Amino acid sequence: MQIFTGIDIGGSNVKIGLVDSEGNLLEKKKVKTAKLRDSGRFVEGLLDVVGDWLVDHPKVKQMGIGVPGTISKNRRSTIELPNITELSHINLVDRLEKRFPGIEFYIENDASAAAIGEYHFSGRKMPDNFVLVTLGTGIGGAAVLNRKIFKGGDGNAMEIGHIISGNARTIEENIGKAGLTQKALEMMQAHQGFTALRDYEKIDDDVLIDTAVAGDELTRQLFDWFGQVLGQAMVSTILLLDVKTFLIGGGVAKAWPYIEAGMMASLKHYLTPYYFDKLDIKLAKLGNNAGILGAAALCFKHKE
Repeated sequence: MQIFTGIDIGGSNVKIGLVDSEGNLLEKKKVKTAKLRDSGRFVEGLLDVVGDWLVDHPKVKQMGIGVPGTISKNRRSTIELPNITELSHINLVDRLEKRFPGIEFYIENDASAAAIGEYHFSGRKMPDNFVLVTLGTGIGGAAVLNRKIFKGGDGNAMEIGHIISGNARTIEENIGKAGLTQKALEMMQAHQGFTALRDYEKIDDDVLIDTAVAGDELTRQLFDWFGQVLGQAMVSTILLLDVKTFLIGGGVAKAWPYIEAGMMASLKHYLTPYYFDKLDIKLAKLGNNAGILGAAALCFKHKE
């Protein structure tokens, strides 16, 4: 049984894990992204994290890394990482190979990596064509077409979060975590009735999900609106790619019971029967470990 390492670089945490070729997560750790940023040496700090891991796991010879942004077509350099600008325009694979000779490194957009992870490790039969949408700090997207990641002309297709929405803001500006929180505050100020949100000094996505689960009407209305916006983005994707299987992942997907109705309303409104009749929309399987497992699956994919 081969073992691989997957690293998921996120806005909150850098997660690293040991994964076998069947997708079992054998060990994991995380480092606060803010800790690396505050050091003033983000790239060097990330390489230090990799080095410490390799010292503790000398049998690891392949490592996959998921990054939240665009990367070069040859999958060796980062281009734009809006939420972690310190890692933009870095020849990351060159830096890693120079410091750690004998180790193979692969980088990919984090949503694309997660889609590869779902394809290989979800434990269910996947179609040859599907789209993954991740709901979190940002809104990520990836498409698998004919069992391969769809990269587009220059390698960075499926930036679904940056589709312009109906109010001249991007999908991510509307329903990424910051946009969702802002919308909640606006709705709370306009709301005349009771809402549990007034009991919290600080409102974030966890509070929003918890209050919706507890039955708060305002936050359930919020997630219904969220679903409508998400559905509009999915309509655009369906019409462009003619793909009818969608997986929904990311931390905010925990609010799925309150998102689904609004999403379906948008889909029913805009799609004709040709597109709608065969739609198959389900939650992604890999949960909080999707980033690590997807990054590790980059190695597994290259060993096929």
